[in-house]
Amino acid sequence: MATGIVSIAADAHRYWRLGIALGILALVGFAGLAVGFAIGVVIHRAQTAILARDPDVALRMFSFVAACTVLGVRWDDHPAAVWVLGGLALGAWFLLTPIAAFDVTSRKSTDLRDYAHGAWLLPSVATAGLAITAANVAQEVWAWDLVVIATVAWIVAMVVYLAVAWLIGWRALASSFGPEQVTPDSWILMGALGITTLAGDHILAAARALNPPAGIAHWTASVTLGTWAMASLWIPVLLHSHLRRIKQRAGSLRYQHAWWAAVFPLGMFSAASAATALELHLRALQTVSLVFFWIAFTIWMLVTTGWLHTVRWHRATSCRGSRGVPGRAGAR
Repeated sequence: MATGIVSIAADAHRYWRLGIALGILALVGFAGLAVGFAIGVVIHRAQTAILARDPDVALRMFSFVAACTVLGVRWDDHPAAVWVLGGLALGAWFLLTPIAAFDVTSRKSTDLRDYAHGAWLLPSVATAGLAITAANVAQEVWAWDLVVIATVAWIVAMVVYLAVAWLIGWRALASSFGPEQVTPDSWILMGALGITTLAGDHILAAARALNPPAGIAHWTASVTLGTWAMASLWIPVLLHSHLRRIKQRAGSLRYQHAWWAAVFPLGMFSAASAATALELHLRALQTVSLVFFWIAFTIWMLVTTGWLHTVRWHRATSCRGSRGVPGRAGAR
């Protein structure tokens, strides 16, 4: 998701070679993760069934849906890729939605409040991604009814966002707010609104082309601008919170897998700003998009470097361990 959206942002600013390179990396990474996950499910079926009963696991699984839709946008000039990725996303969404709904409704509201965090917004991100896919396909097959479906999915994504954001806000008010509550995936609070904005841009483009009923083309623009403004307001809040965490907790900037969750929202804000600038004819947002593209790409580079360093360290440690055991045995 992170690499794919930075690729889309690069393409929006005509850094085509960089965009293609990142897009290929995203596609290869997606395939590797998908195959690895499928093998894990087959080998550990019983354990997977138990884990799926945890709302945190079920809600995080929507990252697969979101990744499919992001890659579908990146490779939208290849119809076969759009249809395959869109089909995978839709199938996974229909599979995961009842599981997640059952897990969430079977828990007390206070339990949900105590564990709610940014990654729980992934269903909203995934649903907004499906709205983008539906809007794009609508223009390809010239079907205005798909624009209506995209709009419904868009509204559902916003409702889910409000529900999860309410839980997170309730948690912040119910307990003393500390730096441990601010994690890299907190940036999804902004990123989810970013992809909601991007969905609005795609729906607006499709509505203008196909003129669906319900006046979708008239009110979509104002809602899209509103979600962009709300995403913008999150940025200083999240930045201030992370600076406090860095100041109060040593080692906060060390690499951890969760930092990928911060790359995606920044790249998404850049892509959404570029699309909004185009659809709403707001030139200033092109500059905003360019600035955030370079911020997102810089952080992508830092996180990638940290990941590669961690992988190399683990391999070196593993090799030293495997060589050390025979050596000690021979000395004896």
